[in-house]
Amino acid sequence: MNINLKFLLLETTLSLIPNFLYAQCSPAQNCAELGYIETSNKGGCLKCPFGNGWYCPDSKEEKAILGECSGYAKNCKIGDILNSDGTCTTDKASGKTPIGVVIAVKDDCGWAITANPVAQGTPWSTKPNYTVLPINSGNIANVYDNCEYTKIITAEGNNNEFPAAWAAINYAPTAAPETKGKWCLPAPGIMNDLFPYLNEVNNAIAKLSGTVLTAQIGPESYVDRNEHLWLSVEGDNLNAYYFCAACPTFISNTAKKNYLTTFTVRPVLAF
Repeated sequence: MNINLKFLLLETTLSLIPNFLYAQCSPAQNCAELGYIETSNKGGCLKCPFGNGWYCPDSKEEKAILGECSGYAKNCKIGDILNSDGTCTTDKASGKTPIGVVIAVKDDCGWAITANPVAQGTPWSTKPNYTVLPINSGNIANVYDNCEYTKIITAEGNNNEFPAAWAAINYAPTAAPETKGKWCLPAPGIMNDLFPYLNEVNNAIAKLSGTVLTAQIGPESYVDRNEHLWLSVEGDNLNAYYFCAACPTFISNTAKKNYLTTFTVRPVLAF
């Protein structure tokens, strides 16, 4: 016996229902094939008339592809929280797991950074007098190649030779293990875009109970206890760039072999 769903859903705003649900259906058909893909009512959902599936309009929410510039970033702003399901929210949201804080949005791409360092006291490189990348003689604030540069560095040597880049590329949050290999050292351009929005980013990090970028993390004996985040760009054969939100010059360079506790790795992820 055929069932016409138009008559079963008279109380529903029909614009929310996929066109294929208007088809003539029989109990022998699979609810999931007709769009009733949820296993429970998450609020505002429609129950399959001859099964236990549900159709929830919110489940069709637009999401980012983590690790790729998929265009979803247009829905986000600096200081938002990036969740493991590929959505941005202004605060922690029920049913979602945060994996980072949005620090830059440019064209069709966004980037999020971890709420805490994933490594401390990690040198950029242990190889003296050695250059991996072409030295940038222009404005490094225009350099946005996070992963391109990070992957060049890791291809050049192992974890002992380039520990900062390897710490970034080997990182993945528990909630999104599929992103391993997609997190990278931030480029100067990304951190330059972040700086005017430092308060918004720090507020979001605080919501995640993370370590704000202006926190002092070094031992009391250090003259400068501010956090210094390694970037993906070299200054010359002996030095590499870092970002320090609480320093007089927020992007500068230092010896690649610097292993002070204040030198950290905070990877970024494209979305």
